[in-house]
Amino acid sequence: MKNGMILKTSIVTLALGASLALPTLTSGAEEKAAAQTQTIKGEVVDLMCYLDHGAKGEKHKGCAKKCIENGGPVGLLTADNQLYLIVGDHQPMNKELADKAAQTVTLKGKVVERNGMKMIENAQLQE
Repeated sequence: MKNGMILKTSIVTLALGASLALPTLTSGAEEKAAAQTQTIKGEVVDLMCYLDHGAKGEKHKGCAKKCIENGGPVGLLTADNQLYLIVGDHQPMNKELADKAAQTVTLKGKVVERNGMKMIENAQLQE
């Protein structure tokens, strides 16, 4: 009887340990998979206005251009509403993207995600 109880306790402990370790193992794989070079198409948005009040598109083009020119953070909004912060080679890409505000562009770069925030780093504008 005592050996049966020890065996059951061992099995339950092993199962519990495995269930606790599994999410840790898979989350590392997800982060690694997300850190690959990708090509993504979407609308250039200024993140301040887009996050504050959903401003985007042709009606917001002038304001977005001004915000981006003045150093506001730049984002890429995809057709399926995925939003990415855009960063060049360890520096902002505002000069390159200000004239592209409200336009659809294609960017290539390393895509990373942490705590729900997505970023395209070392982004390059594709022609």
